[in-house]
Formats: sequence, C-alpha cells, structure tokens
Amino acid sequence: MSPDDSAAIPALSGAALAARVTLALGIAATAGASVGLCIAYFLVVDERSFLTANATTPHVRDVMTLAVLGGGFLCGASFALPLLMRRLAALPTLVRSADVIAPLCLAGFLPILLAYRAWEGRPLTFLVLLSVVVLVAEQLLARSFAAFDGLAADSRPSAGTFRLPLALRRHAPLAIVLLAATAYAIDFSHYTLLNHRRFGTAGFDLGINVNWCWNAIHGHFFRTPVLFGPNGGSMIAGHAIFAVFLWLPVFAMKPGAEVLLVYQSVMAAVAAVPLYLFARTQIPRWSAACVSLAYLMYAPLHGPNFYDFHELVVALPWHFLLYWLLATNRTRWASLVVVILWAHREDVAVGLAMLGLVLLLSGARPRFGAGLAVASGVWFVIDKFVIMPYAGTWWFASIYKELMPGGEGGYGGIVQTILINPAYFLQTLLTQEKLIYFLHMFAPLAFLPLRRPLLVLLAIPGFFFTLMTTGYAPTVSIAFQYTTHFIPYLFGAAVLALRIVGRMSVAEQRAALCALMLGVTLHSVSFGAIFQHETFVGGFSHIQFVETPEDVKRYAGFQQLVAKIPESASVAATEAEVAHVSARANTFTLKSDHGDAEYLLVNKNGAMNRKVLQAAFDRNVYGLVGQSLDTFYLFKKGFKSPATAQALNALRLHAKVEGGHG
Repeated sequence: MSPDDSAAIPALSGAALAARVTLALGIAATAGASVGLCIAYFLVVDERSFLTANATTPHVRDVMTLAVLGGGFLCGASFALPLLMRRLAALPTLVRSADVIAPLCLAGFLPILLAYRAWEGRPLTFLVLLSVVVLVAEQLLARSFAAFDGLAADSRPSAGTFRLPLALRRHAPLAIVLLAATAYAIDFSHYTLLNHRRFGTAGFDLGINVNWCWNAIHGHFFRTPVLFGPNGGSMIAGHAIFAVFLWLPVFAMKPGAEVLLVYQSVMAAVAAVPLYLFARTQIPRWSAACVSLAYLMYAPLHGPNFYDFHELVVALPWHFLLYWLLATNRTRWASLVVVILWAHREDVAVGLAMLGLVLLLSGARPRFGAGLAVASGVWFVIDKFVIMPYAGTWWFASIYKELMPGGEGGYGGIVQTILINPAYFLQTLLTQEKLIYFLHMFAPLAFLPLRRPLLVLLAIPGFFFTLMTTGYAPTVSIAFQYTTHFIPYLFGAAVLALRIVGRMSVAEQRAALCALMLGVTLHSVSFGAIFQHETFVGGFSHIQFVETPEDVKRYAGFQQLVAKIPESASVAATEAEVAHVSARANTFTLKSDHGDAEYLLVNKNGAMNRKVLQAAFDRNVYGLVGQSLDTFYLFKKGFKSPATAQALNALRLHAKVEGGHG
C-alpha cells in the first residue's frame, strides 16, 4: 500500500472500511496465534510422536491451545486498541503495520518443517507442506516489503545515516561466497573421506573411476576391469567421459580414491563462484550471493557429493562458467567451455541443446543459441549412437524398460511409445516416488524455474534422465548423481526468474528471493548434510559423520592387509573394499567377476556374489595371507597356509587346500 492509499482510507465507504479493518485485525490475530503455536512447539512438544502419530498428553494439548488463542488475542488486541482510541486516524498505520507483520502468519509452520526426525522416511507430507509455505510466504513477504518500503518513504534518513564503504559493498558478497565455498569444500572433503574410511564407498562407482584413472595415467586409456572384467573393456561403452583428462593430473599426484573424493567436493564448492558471477549480471550483488549460498545448501547436491565419484558433479562449475561467459558476451571462451561440457558425458549435450533453444527463442543470443542447439544435438547423436556403440554395449537404456514395447529394445521403442501411447506414458510418470522427487527438486526453489514457459525448457534434460525413467530407483532419488541433470539448469532458471520478477517490482523480487532462501534452508535441514547429521542419506545408505575407535581400529587392520598386496598384483575384492585397492591395472569386484586374480580380499559381511567367490576357489588354489578382526581375509593364489581351512570355514566356502607354509 502506498502513502496515497493510506491517506484515502478515511474516505472509503462503510463496507470497504469495515473490510480493511477486518483484514488488518485478522492478519494481526493470525500472526499472533501462529507465533504462539511456534513457541509452544519448541517448548513443550515431542515433535516426532506428535507430528507422526498425534500422540501427546492432554496437558500439552491445553498448553498449545492456550498459546494459540492467547497469542491471537494479544496481537489482535494490540492492533485494535489504537483504533479504538484514535478511531480512523490510526487506520493507515494499522493497515500498513499489519501488512508488515503478515509473514509471521507462517511462524507456526517453522517448527513443523524443522522437525527433521519426524520426516525421515515420510518426505511427501513435508514436501507438500513446504510447497505451500514457500508459495504463501512469497506473497506475504511481497506485501510486507511493499508496506515497509512505504514506511521508509515516509521518513527521511538523517545526515548521519551509516553506510558501508563502497569497496566493502562491492566485494563483501563475493567474499562471503568464497568463504562459504571454502567451508563447503573442507567440510565435505573431510566427511566424504571419513565415509570412505568407514567403507561407505563401493566398486560401483568409485572403484570403477579409480581403476580407470590408474590405467589412463599408465597409458591404457578407458580400460577399467572393475566394470568390464578381465578384458578391461572401454569406459566409453558405458559413458563417453573424455573430460577425465582434466582431473588425471590431479589424480597422478596421489593415485587413489581419496584424491577423487576431494576433487569432487572442491569442484562442487567452486561452482558457487561462477554461479555468483553469472547471477551478479542479472540481479543485485547481495541477491546473487544469496543464490550461491542457496546452491551450497541445496540438499539434492549433497547426496551426489557423498555417493562415490561422478563426472556430472564435477561438471557443475563449467555449467555456471558458461552462463557467466554468455552473460558477458565472451563468445569464444563460451564455445570452449561448451566443448569441455560435452566431454564430461554424452547426455550433457542434451541440456546444452535446450540451453541453446532458450537463447534462440528468448532473443538473448539467437545466433549462438541456434548454433549451440544444433551442434549439441548433432554431438549427442554421434556420441550416443556411433562412438559409444563402437566401443561396446551397455545396459543404460534399460532404465526406460517399461516404455519399451514388448520384445524391443533401444531408444527408438521408447520414443514410439511416447508418441503413440501417451496415456501409458503418463501412467509411468504419475507415481508417488516421482512426485516426491519433483517436489524435492523444485519446492525448495519456490518453483521459480517453472515461472516462465521458456525457463521450463531448461528442466527438460532433468525430466528426461530422471522422471521419465522406469523401474530404476536411483534416478528418482536425491541421494544419487542424477540430480545434477537438473541442478545447473534450475539455478540458472531461478536467477533469470528473479530478474524477470524484479522488472515488475523490487519488493516482489526480494520476496521471491526470501522464499527461495527459506525453502532451501528448511529443506536442507531435513534432507541435507550441513545442518544435521542424523538422517542424511547419500547413495544407498545413511551417512555416518562420526568415526568411532572401532572404525579406526578396523580401518588400520584393513590397511595392514592391503600393504601386503604388491601394486602390480591383480585383486578381486568385495564391493565396499574395491575402491580401496583399485589403483592398479587389474581390480575386480566379487559381485561379478573374480578374474583369476592373484589376491582375493574378502570382507566376511561384505557385498559379493558368493558363487563368484566360490568359483575363484574352485578354479585356483588360494592360501590365507592374513586376516583382521575376523572380518577381512586376504588370500593369495598359490600360497600355502595352515590357517586357510579355518578361514574358508568362517566364510562358508569349500576348496581343496594344501597344507604347509608359503
């Protein structure tokens, strides 16, 4: 409401005047009741039992009811009293003040959404509630900011008003982003290494990448026995990741899983900087800093960061760098970054094709956009349907298996189903797990990326590679790397949406940004890895953020066993141990192939295909080299040890064992 509106209030008709008064008092009473509920939740409620089972004592119910009614009465009365005393003269201030405090009407929902223990395993209720809260909050905040700006316009700043120095105002936002990115890199590097030492990583996918990188730096490009068995195969058959040459120099400094985990955390963190630089070209600096901080808090980023190592995660800074280069008309450099992004994985080109289409249709960079769309489309076709099949076969198309007509395979059948049987296609989309995934991705961002039809195009890559899949749970879970098909495009679209909103109203832009920050923060508390460490899931399991003395002892014993294996020797290991020993030419996972390896490294309780392990002993004579904590067993081909029989009995294996000593 503007000052002119306030001055005109006494001239309103009786009905309109009554409506204004009723609305203002209603907002005040609702805000007071909501604040009362918020306080009661924090003070007297056992959040988990109350929210999930409506279980609490009559006394607690009475206290909460009294808090709601009392808060509503006190706040409503505090607004009504000036009106009774000053009559219509108080009405302009009353209306504007009610608008200013309007966002407090949502205060009662905050403790509910912050009760992360209650939402473990129950995400849908949380996400629907979060969606409502952020969308309503945006409207209430816009009302509040407009009213507050009106109050500020009525007052004149004094000559002594303090303002930050210009240099600080210019550089402080970037400094904050740099500090936050550094903290993220350090924190996530530490905890992903801890997770690795606790055997939270696996052969698929960390062991594959370590083994591949080791072979690459020794001249055997794209060979990875962890994935393809003794013949080594070609990694290009699985995913066309030519960008491996970007991180091979880093890997060569200290070959092993740890360097890849740190590199991934650092790259995920570094992405916040080019995102800020891009956002700064579209929206104010402090708003750009908020978007970058929201990116670092975004829970769908944290799951992939803790799930082994993936090229889609380390590509994130290149995406945001491309946006900045385009926004600042650095076309040649942008073209180079496009090629680098193509090299990260074949399906990245699909997203870039959509980006090119947006640039073309929006008129922002029509020539570059057209070239990007066509070139990316052509590269994807060549890469996916020529280069990769030439390198070998892969199972990835099977994640769309329910869209394939009976007896047919490949992407052609998928496209045909979508074209001629849209009802069935819709049936595969409308599932609860996909609704949950959709809300996980969009609700924290206040649905900003969906505000304009052109921006929706940027969500198509994520839609195709996640929501369209069938029967493959990781693609519709924020614990896996597939979220990064969405992340760079959603944040780019969110920035553009904020710019569009800002053209209409500064107050509405601030409100949209605050709604985004509120949504990301509340969502991150329940599903992210920054604010709490109790319920976070990365990959297939809950992540433990504490290393116990037992963990230290177990890992030390394991390392002693690994030290007995020569670097040149081949090893077959249980799944969680593969990544620890795959920095060598030949490593195999006992989930699929023993490879007649020279050494077998077995966790008694580890993931394996017992038939594969038994086949190793059926084909070769292995002797026990050592064991640790009755958990890890190391066998060597052709080695003789009297302890072998006992070890095989503990592992429930059978083999002809020769006695004696090696």
